[in-house]
Amino acid sequence: MKIIYLTTASTNNDYETIINSCFDISNPSNQNFHNALIRAFGCFHDVEVVSSSLINSEKLTDPTLKRSKSYENHICFNYLPIKNGKINKYITIKKSLNKFLRNQLKIHTKKDILLVIDAMNLTLSSVGQKFAKTHNIKTLGIISDNPNLISNLPHRNKDRLLKLFSKYDYYLCLNENLNSLANKKNKPYLIVNGIFNKANTQNIKEKQKYFFFGGALYEKYGVKTLIHAFLNTGGEYKLLIAGDGPLKEYVVKKATRTRRINYLGTIPQVNLQSYEDNSIANINPRPLTKEFDAYCIPSKVIEYATSKSVTISTYHSILYKTFGSAIIWTKDDEKSLTEIIEKVAEMPSAERNKIISRANNIAEKTYSINKVSLLIKDFLKKVS
Repeated sequence: MKIIYLTTASTNNDYETIINSCFDISNPSNQNFHNALIRAFGCFHDVEVVSSSLINSEKLTDPTLKRSKSYENHICFNYLPIKNGKINKYITIKKSLNKFLRNQLKIHTKKDILLVIDAMNLTLSSVGQKFAKTHNIKTLGIISDNPNLISNLPHRNKDRLLKLFSKYDYYLCLNENLNSLANKKNKPYLIVNGIFNKANTQNIKEKQKYFFFGGALYEKYGVKTLIHAFLNTGGEYKLLIAGDGPLKEYVVKKATRTRRINYLGTIPQVNLQSYEDNSIANINPRPLTKEFDAYCIPSKVIEYATSKSVTISTYHSILYKTFGSAIIWTKDDEKSLTEIIEKVAEMPSAERNKIISRANNIAEKTYSINKVSLLIKDFLKKVS
């Protein structure tokens, strides 16, 4: 079976180039999830990626860094040319993607091709599905979120995504609620709560001990609450924050006014995981809501659980059931976060190491690329 994976993700090296040399920065969580999932598909299948990554866009500050193709772990990433402007961007992607897919039909039979599509991307989803319907090719949609919960997505685009969800032949969803949302006709589906790709990390030259948060800087993700809670603590340690988003200016101001907070900006994944490995603990402060618990899986918690440090997280039903006491759970209010930070800071090394070891073992057995690749292999064997 030939897997053609439509995504916005790139190789990790190309994503690092985007971080350092692009006017805009694509979502790191999206990059990490799909990059790891591509590797999982590639463990047992012939995979080729077609991506609308910014590495082939006009937004790079240095045009010489643009590229149309890269390889990672024997998998070829083909980058579609990206033009500025919504209309030009759509037309260019549609034309280039259709050309690529037509060329694939000259090499492979229709029955041998499976289009795996990031269903959260409106352009890739609509163009990919139209081509698949015209040429009678099977499609698998990756459903990683509820469009209704994406705050910066126009209402009409939310409706369009939801309509496109119903047109896939197969589904890979983060949880059962997302499958119920997307898979109205109960077609074959696979549930994958998450996946991680552990990088080769290094020691951090940070003399003072620190807690760490890396992620999107949104108030709804609990970033302000975390900062306020941390500043209420009295220990001799710092809070390091990495990421980008609407609260960037707020975080920078806080870091300027107190030496206890450092803002690292947006950093490559290998550096991010290095900070995670060398912290006292990594913190997920995202507030618990009914919708969040039902439709979202905080991928950062899974990533933190693979680190060499303790994970502190607000409650999430699926992850609580999976990890139990291997994660330090907290309520999402300021007082609770303050208390748990101080508690973990005073935790004996032996107790901390036991918790870390349990989290690592659970993550490896549940969310590793090897584990997910076996789930994908069995699923595709059943539907082929």
